Amino acid sequence: MNETAAEAIILAINALGAGILLFVSGVAQKIMNDMDELAFKNFLNVLGKAAMRDPFAVAIATIPVFVVIFYFAAFGFNHRWFTAGIIVWMIAASITKVTNMPVYKWVGDPKNTDVEGLRRQRRKLQLGNDWRAWLTLVSVVLMVCQFSVLGAILAVVACLVIAPPSLWLARKYVPK
Repeated sequence: MNETAAEAIILAINALGAGILLFVSGVAQKIMNDMDELAFKNFLNVLGKAAMRDPFAVAIATIPVFVVIFYFAAFGFNHRWFTAGIIVWMIAASITKVTNMPVYKWVGDPKNTDVEGLRRQRRKLQLGNDWRAWLTLVSVVLMVCQFSVLGAILAVVACLVIAPPSLWLARKYVPK
């Protein structure tokens, strides 16, 4: 496997992860914010257990670590855009460990049913999810720049052009 193929595989895995994270921070988090605190506690516990058992979610979360180690061992740090993307990606993943894992642990403790405490934990979770989702998206853009800065700019512009009509169309069919 050559370096470009390895970078394309890593980029694809990262882009899938970014999609999942943007969904969680943009959609699932809004659902959690609309729940009363005890329903949030129950939902987060179920979500956490389901995510840890889902083969796709586990693969997207763990495979990159091994792939990145092999990538750097085989090809080094010569591709600066790609390396920058990986560094931002790892920082984003670390944010989850620092911010979200304590939230999951606290909320998962059956003794913790204080409404105000659950509210605070939900806000921390939202902040951590938002930061990780957006930083992971930035890492995708940086990785894409390795292939072509102009291509990355065109892709971002295309997304900005496509997104508003797509959102409008989706909202058109949502019941009011």
